[in-house]
Amino acid sequence: MKTKNKVISIFMCLCLTLLSACSQAESPTSGVQTTAGTTENLDNEVDYSGMAENLEEIDESNTIGTGPKYDASKTAGHVHALCYYDLTSSQPELVEILAQRFGGTIDTEIAPTGSAYFDKLGQLVATGDSPDIVRYDWLAYPDGISKNMYTPLDEWLDIDSELWVNEKDVIEAFNYAGKHYYYPSDVNPNFVILYNQAIIDEAGLESPLELYKNNNWTWDTFKDLTRKWADMSDDHIGFTGGSWTGMMFANSTGVKTIDMTGTEIINNFRDANVERAMSYFSDMKKNNLIGEGFVAPGEAFADGNLLFLAMGLTWGYESAQEMFFNNGTLETDKVVALPLPRDPQSDKYYMAADTFGFMIPSGAPNIQGGVSWILSGRIYETDPDTKAADYAKKTDTSPSYYDKCPGCRYDFPGNNNNDLSVCPECSTARKPKYKTTYDDEQMQIIYDMKDGSKFSFVFDNCLGFGSTMDSILTGGEESLFDGPLYYASSYTSILESQYQAIEAIVQPYRDELAKVVG
Repeated sequence: MKTKNKVISIFMCLCLTLLSACSQAESPTSGVQTTAGTTENLDNEVDYSGMAENLEEIDESNTIGTGPKYDASKTAGHVHALCYYDLTSSQPELVEILAQRFGGTIDTEIAPTGSAYFDKLGQLVATGDSPDIVRYDWLAYPDGISKNMYTPLDEWLDIDSELWVNEKDVIEAFNYAGKHYYYPSDVNPNFVILYNQAIIDEAGLESPLELYKNNNWTWDTFKDLTRKWADMSDDHIGFTGGSWTGMMFANSTGVKTIDMTGTEIINNFRDANVERAMSYFSDMKKNNLIGEGFVAPGEAFADGNLLFLAMGLTWGYESAQEMFFNNGTLETDKVVALPLPRDPQSDKYYMAADTFGFMIPSGAPNIQGGVSWILSGRIYETDPDTKAADYAKKTDTSPSYYDKCPGCRYDFPGNNNNDLSVCPECSTARKPKYKTTYDDEQMQIIYDMKDGSKFSFVFDNCLGFGSTMDSILTGGEESLFDGPLYYASSYTSILESQYQAIEAIVQPYRDELAKVVG
């Protein structure tokens, strides 16, 4: 499994619980400001001489995906990143591409997560000490962009090129006043539905996987399965998830709770489809079909009482499968990941999606290097050999063992005998260790969920407005997303009490956007 994907899955869950800490001041005109016009004057020159120490020639295909400001005859130089994890150790594949193809190196300045991360970035931008590259995070759009904290990349990358053609709609979804600051390397489902196939079989329930294959995996069939399961025992729980699950079901109607079109910001919390999604959950909770909230995926299916869990794909799938491995039930228990069920009233299969990628801060001294890192990420994700190797690794069912013999500590790889299952010195069987595996069917579903021709991706913008907005949306009985889902609260009642507060948060961003749009 690619290291990057594991990082994504871990941060997926962390972000859902820590997002409220990742805040700037609610007004886009407060806090750290950059100099007016900074985003338009970013051609800081870097001395590239001697930087391609081991690069004999520049790859001619480096022009693929680039715009007029990108000089493919130059090497990337040294790239300085700001992130909350080390890019060199977590994404060695990209480090290799950056070095071998673009003649670049990279280091990471580690910053803590939460508000301190954005505070650090804002300080660096304001004082002229910007890094060359930073991770995209939800608060970057619109909060960070409205503060002139990022560099538009329209003249550095070509949205219509072969490299970005399958991402064009995604890139457009993050445009701000017609400019594009974010070219993600990858798109993934925000949450998936996880379940144990053995539970389905033992209970005699209709297979969700077959429902999905037959285009009948909908809110209705999902709810029907939770009801049948809950009716079998008072201990049975039909479904649980975490904060933001309500948003993702609302997105499956094709509606964003807050939509940024690039020229306006639209508050859709009163949209009939959003209300319908929240009422759907409230009804399920009233009928005792929903649990109490977040359960770690490594524990969710341990007692056999939970039917469905909404969670991030990689972390959720790996944790559940590892639990089966540790319990010795991996031969009988099987975790399955499916997209969230389809809204039966929608014209398409909409999916709340997440992206992975990097942005270049305002004032970055080495834009060429930062863009090269972004190109490296997209090249890695689209390379046929990389995809084939990743598929082979994920579907490899051969056993994995600890290096040392549990009996005599014989070193199998050190003696070039790592393929042995029994110690040649003391005849002790090797101790197996957990290795995530996916079958072909599950891999096809994962590919489906990354395919824009099969799913219409929805990137809700409600997550980009700061901690006060977060506290309105999640966190308790009176929150818009968690209230109906976990407390059977009335969505309409909560909304009426909070609507003006939401508008007060959003309006300054509208005003700031209007200044740029003109």
